[in-house]
Amino acid sequence: MTKQRVLVTGPFGEAGEAILNHLAEKDEYEFTYLNRTDHPEYETHVADVADYDAIRPAFEGQDAVIHLAAQSDAGAEFEEIIEPNIIGTYNILKAMDDAGVEKLIYASSQRVMGLYEEDHAPELYEEDYPSEFDPFRLTHETLPKPDGYYGASKMFGEHMCRAHARRDGAPEQVYSLRISSVRTAKYDHPYGDAERGVDRGEEHKVDEDEVWDQSQTGSWERGSEEYEKMVKRLKASWTSQRDFAHLLECCLEDDTVTYDAFYAVSGNAARWFDIEHAQAVLGYEPKDDASEWNSPPKEATE
Repeated sequence: MTKQRVLVTGPFGEAGEAILNHLAEKDEYEFTYLNRTDHPEYETHVADVADYDAIRPAFEGQDAVIHLAAQSDAGAEFEEIIEPNIIGTYNILKAMDDAGVEKLIYASSQRVMGLYEEDHAPELYEEDYPSEFDPFRLTHETLPKPDGYYGASKMFGEHMCRAHARRDGAPEQVYSLRISSVRTAKYDHPYGDAERGVDRGEEHKVDEDEVWDQSQTGSWERGSEEYEKMVKRLKASWTSQRDFAHLLECCLEDDTVTYDAFYAVSGNAARWFDIEHAQAVLGYEPKDDASEWNSPPKEATE
């Protein structure tokens, strides 16, 4: 069996961990990793995506690229975004064209639609919002509304990817995945953000006006109002590692798409993103639904 050779940029973050845990050992793929720093367990091509000459050799002989490397802080300033997210994405596309790599899976973000959450939260996190018969769903055709420079940079990246996919040269297939809340294995459950805040202790205080940003910085006690807010949000936005890995595999195995955008989110009853498009086009069938969880895993509370 011929293995599909796949280069992964930025593989050691939260989204990349899904590849390491669920796809790396599969016989169908041969993964190569590109990162700014080395890793003790994985052979890594060490380079910054903003340095074209440094990254270019890693693209030779590849069949596909999963581009995860980026400045991922949703509150990052413009100066922090330019090199990793704008120049870096352009360099990835140029290297793929020069090396003839035909398929790109581009890590976009739910933040390209971030103002919808800002405008509708916290009611947005309810399963029946705005009503049982008319659930709130953003589709791939909904007008993007980024909520900051990070989200705007991901939207710009989507447009650059579309432009490359529609002209002569590589890549010929591009899948923009608007990734929702993928978490590391320890917190890969709908209570993950809330439990991470408990684990932080009392080092940070919660800003009540920025509820949807606190998963990365806030702390609280289990059972508190802040804890329950984090549970409610992640029950709507959670993307389990195995569902994200499954969606990546759907893209790697697809041969029909020239360019398209899909939401990477599990089949949560309270989700505000459409998964029907990914189901129809790619055969995406998520296994996880956050509404099936009533408590964190036992080991998280011991």
